[in-house]
Amino acid sequence: MSNKGIMPNDPSRADHRFIRLQLKEFLAKKPVHHNPPEYDHCSRVFARAGGSWERLFRGSVRDVVLLRRILKIAIKKGFITKREPFR
Repeated sequence: MSNKGIMPNDPSRADHRFIRLQLKEFLAKKPVHHNPPEYDHCSRVFARAGGSWERLFRGSVRDVVLLRRILKIAIKKGFITKREPFR
């Protein structure tokens, strides 16, 4: 049996999967380059701003709104790498 390992297209961490899902919603028309270090940075900012992943996964609307605000600012300021579509 071969070991698949961690693939960047299939993040193994729940916070990375959630961030990726939110980015797909925000940038439906523009593709985004999925970069785990950028996700880690957003996760640290979220924690410093008072967010909790445990509360978020239990359904805390306040934490979802906080994370969405952080991601919108990260996109606007260029902390999340957008890529041009392949021609």
